[in-house]
Amino acid sequence: MLIDLHIHTYPKSKCSNMSPEECIEKAIEIGLDGLVFTEHNICWQKSELDSLNKKYDILILGGIEITTIEGDILVYNHFFDPITKLPKTQEIRDILGNSKDSFMAIAHPFREFLVVGIGDLGLDINEIMNRPIFNILDGIEIFNGLVSRKANRLAKTICNKKNLICIGGSDAHELFQIGKYVVEFENEIKNEKDLVNELFKRNFQIKHFKK
Repeated sequence: MLIDLHIHTYPKSKCSNMSPEECIEKAIEIGLDGLVFTEHNICWQKSELDSLNKKYDILILGGIEITTIEGDILVYNHFFDPITKLPKTQEIRDILGNSKDSFMAIAHPFREFLVVGIGDLGLDINEIMNRPIFNILDGIEIFNGLVSRKANRLAKTICNKKNLICIGGSDAHELFQIGKYVVEFENEIKNEKDLVNELFKRNFQIKHFKK
């Protein structure tokens, strides 16, 4: 199954320029099997997702992208009330616990590298790896459709060195961005629980699906 794990739609994500319906229709057009709506600091209600899944012949799942002090965090298979403050990542981990019922990954961790490089920041790999955030994550988004190749390469390097789970997604806010990076799962995904289980089992490959 080809699933885009990182999608933003309007009006839940004010920064997006596409409605859920437009997004779904485009995903079907380009051949995706599923989407995960990861709106900023707000979750889709199960009833809303059920309605979309009944209407369209494509899997629609819910996640969330939480803005934290240390960066943006993607969470799958946990329902949050709308988040109105700026939490620490550790607070999110405390809510989720250490079970494998949910999955937490940092999104586009080196987005600033669109502008500056690691040398310009005066950092080295070991210094980055020692950041506390990387000890409380399940995974890292190593392919993000909106950041530079350099930033994605650095994310992949850190993810592999920390032995975390590497994921990818388009981070689409516009129709043409949908499906740039997708995850191809070996087994069928039917719900958020299945998604998390397969992520932890690493039964997938990240693909550059669409230019």
